[in-house]
This record gives sequence, structure tokens and C-alpha cells, in this order.
Amino acid sequence: MSIVEIDLNALADVVTEVTAALDQAYDDNPIEHSELERPQVIGENLKQFAQMVQHVDAQYHGTSDGKSREALPDKLQDLSQLGDYGLAQLADLSEWAGLLELEELQVTLDELSIPIALWTARNIGSLQELRNVVDALSRIANQTQDPDFLAELSGIMDEIANAAAPQVKADEDKSHAGRPWRMLNLNHGIVATRTHDPAIMESVFEQILLRLPEDAPTFFREGIEQVEAIDYPGHVREVMEKYYQMTNNPTLH
Repeated sequence: MSIVEIDLNALADVVTEVTAALDQAYDDNPIEHSELERPQVIGENLKQFAQMVQHVDAQYHGTSDGKSREALPDKLQDLSQLGDYGLAQLADLSEWAGLLELEELQVTLDELSIPIALWTARNIGSLQELRNVVDALSRIANQTQDPDFLAELSGIMDEIANAAAPQVKADEDKSHAGRPWRMLNLNHGIVATRTHDPAIMESVFEQILLRLPEDAPTFFREGIEQVEAIDYPGHVREVMEKYYQMTNNPTLH
């Protein structure tokens, strides 16, 4: 499944395969966990989730009378809850993979969170369950240097950030530096820089100023150090310099 592909049939197939492997590993090593259901139960929950999403798509995308979610505001809360339910179940299954030391399966499960988050974002849902999504996006970003792919990835990160639930965007509890909202926006800034596209950089940097004002000076100070150390193209350095001066030299106007 590609990063942007939202194929719920493929999701159900992958979940079936992964759940079988996790169940076998669990039978061989029945770890006790008071808060997690058995992998098989979680897998069944995820398959039911895929069926529910397919039903929603068929009802509101495949109708002949042109019904759309925009005309159904009463459905917004349901869609939001559905997406977060799928992400929560996927996170639980990923936790099992980690407990059973099945690292490749854990990576597969984490990356499946991206199409689920995108489906939610594109269907007027909001997202609270962001941790696995953020981790998967970061891992994918670190595997490539291709500016075109990174530009596509930046667009996906933008969709997911915009779909974050209001309480996530409020970012009231700043006690945890690794909170998903903070990491999503900082990682987005890094991805934007690596696209070498000034328009993408400017757009994402403006969001960092708005969403993470306390982090912005450090981000742009470290950013200017990086673009100079790695010898980024001049137009990239110019954009980073602009935001560095804006946040680290407040007397300049």
C-alpha cells in the first residue's frame, strides 16, 4: 500500500495477514497484558472498521443523487469517531507487535495509520490519535532524499495537521516535548526544507510560527545551521535566513 493509497480492501487483507502472524507469535509466547485485548480480537475490530468505512464511502460517494458529506453536518462527529477508532485499534495491534518483538510487522502497522488518517481528513473528520501517524510519517521521510516525493509527503502532513482535533491544535499541555502535535509540525518543517521548494517552505514555516511560537526560534536557528552545514541551494538558505532573522532578531523589522 503506497503512502497516499486509501484502499480499504487492501487494509483488510493486510490486517488479516498481520493478525495471523501476531496470533501465532502470541500462542508461542502468551504475554500477559491487562490493557490490551488479544491480537485476534483487535484484528477483527479493524476488519469491522474497514467494512464501516467502505459502507460510508458507498453511501456518500457512490450515490446517484449526489449526496455529499458537506450536506450532512450531523455526520461529522460520527466520522471523526470512526477514524480515531481505527487508529486506536491499529495502535493497539502495533503495541502487540512491539511486545512480541516483531519489528517489521510493527512498521507495517504504523504505516497503515497514514491512509486511515488521510481518509478521516478527507471525509471531514478530525483526528486525536496522532502518535503512530506522526512516527510513520517521520520514518518514511527519513528513507528518501527525493524532493518530489518529499513535496507529496509535505502535502499529506498538511492535510493531517489541518484535520487534527481542536483540543490537539490548542496544544495547552506543553509539558511533554515529544507530544504528537509538536513533533508533527517540527517534522513538517524539516520535510518542507528538504523539498528545496521556497513556496512549500514559506507555507509550512508560517504554520510553525502560529502553532509553535515557543519552538520557532530554536527551530529556525538550528535550521540555518543545517542548511549552511549541508550546503543547501542558495534559494533554500534565503528562505531559512528570512525566518531565522524574524525569530532570532526581534529588533529587525
